[in-house]
Amino acid sequence: MDKKKTAAVVGVTGGVSYLVYKKISDDLFKSTFLRKDKEDTVDQKYLDWLSQSNIDQIKVDSIDGLKLNGYDIHNHDNDNYIIMVHGLWSGKAFMYPRAYEFDQLGYNILLIDQRSAGESEGVYYTYGQKESLDIPVWIDYLNTKYKDIKICLFGLSMGAVTVMMASANSLPENVKCIVEDCGFSSLKEELDHVLKKNYKLSFTAPILLMIEQRMKKEFGTTFKDCSPKKCLESNEIPILFIHGEADDFVPFKMAKALYNHNKGSKKFYPVPEANHTEATIDPNYFVNINDFISTHFN
Repeated sequence: MDKKKTAAVVGVTGGVSYLVYKKISDDLFKSTFLRKDKEDTVDQKYLDWLSQSNIDQIKVDSIDGLKLNGYDIHNHDNDNYIIMVHGLWSGKAFMYPRAYEFDQLGYNILLIDQRSAGESEGVYYTYGQKESLDIPVWIDYLNTKYKDIKICLFGLSMGAVTVMMASANSLPENVKCIVEDCGFSSLKEELDHVLKKNYKLSFTAPILLMIEQRMKKEFGTTFKDCSPKKCLESNEIPILFIHGEADDFVPFKMAKALYNHNKGSKKFYPVPEANHTEATIDPNYFVNINDFISTHFN
């Protein structure tokens, strides 16, 4: 084959590869970042519990002008609060079973809909990049309404990323501890894992570059702006790391990386055989969390 034909073949092959990578990156960006309103299935037990609870439905304004929705559940005459932050493709209703258990343990609860979820406004998920900036707004709501309360931040999956990244903000001293359950170590590492797992790709750099370019355009951020493990390098709030050892969505090794990067007081709680968001299969799940929170609330 002469040089001209070789160059033509290389050009066509490169062009096809680019189009394939671009198609995958576009599909992944849309499926990953665009809002999806999904109604969580809720057991009647938890709806009955809510109907019998002392609830204020509240709205706060994010720093960029979104209306954010939440439930202030104040069933106990004490100063102990847990702010509960749900994960991807769900809303506060997904947290009802856990909120119920924390209520039984005597905690007051602030259940929130993250931006672009539930009854809150927004178009895109940003995986903690902007969501973490909403956490101080919710904390300020509680501190304005109540005096001398103690706060724990509890996050599940993407909510775990949100609360970990929030630790990089200057949070008030009454935020006593953080509980993160199955959060990823960085968005870039998580997308790399998803690409290799779902698309069977061994070389992900071109797709990740295209996704990052879209992030810059839509959010004004890069992958460096979404790295919980980097945020934890300056964290001084005690944190409990929970992760299922069988998690195939956010690999267990990410929990170890988060734990190792964390600067301050920490505890590691692995759950054998648990997949993503399923650590509650351990009958001691809420006992262990309660022990951790109680230690730092006292």
